[in-house]
Amino acid sequence: MSFARAEDAIAWLRESDAHPWLVRHHELVLEAATDLLDGLERTCGLHVDRRFVLVGAALHDAGKMLHPSEMSAPGNRHEDDGVDLLSRAGADDVSRVARTHARWSEVGARLEDRLIAAADKLWKGKRDEALEAALVDEIANMLGRPRWETFAAFDEIAADVAGGGPDRLARSIV
Repeated sequence: MSFARAEDAIAWLRESDAHPWLVRHHELVLEAATDLLDGLERTCGLHVDRRFVLVGAALHDAGKMLHPSEMSAPGNRHEDDGVDLLSRAGADDVSRVARTHARWSEVGARLEDRLIAAADKLWKGKRDEALEAALVDEIANMLGRPRWETFAAFDEIAADVAGGGPDRLARSIV
């Protein structure tokens, strides 16, 4: 299956009989990722691989189809198994997000992976200081802007996205 758009990824989850909660989770993280990217593009002029971020946000926890207990309890078996699952499904180019959304600071994770990780926090209103600091540093460096300026813009955008957390949490109930 081709994952040219995030909607294709959500459709694949449904066709694969993913639990409705898992589908909804991906939809809500995708919503947060879209808001985050839109804000960064509008405010900072940041352009990244938008398709990668949105498709990745729509698939990052797909491995939980293989480990349904991890939908309600801690666990990370879904991460490595998710990479394999997504590769088998034809999503080789984004399969690593199954691992990097949780291991965003490891070697090999890119800016786009960290943006997905941030969306996976922000969707429910949670802020992650270390992740956001890493993003601010990377974005400031990439754009050649002062860190304080990038921090101010990023913080405002992240606060706006996180501010929608209570509504998204209410909509996560299926």
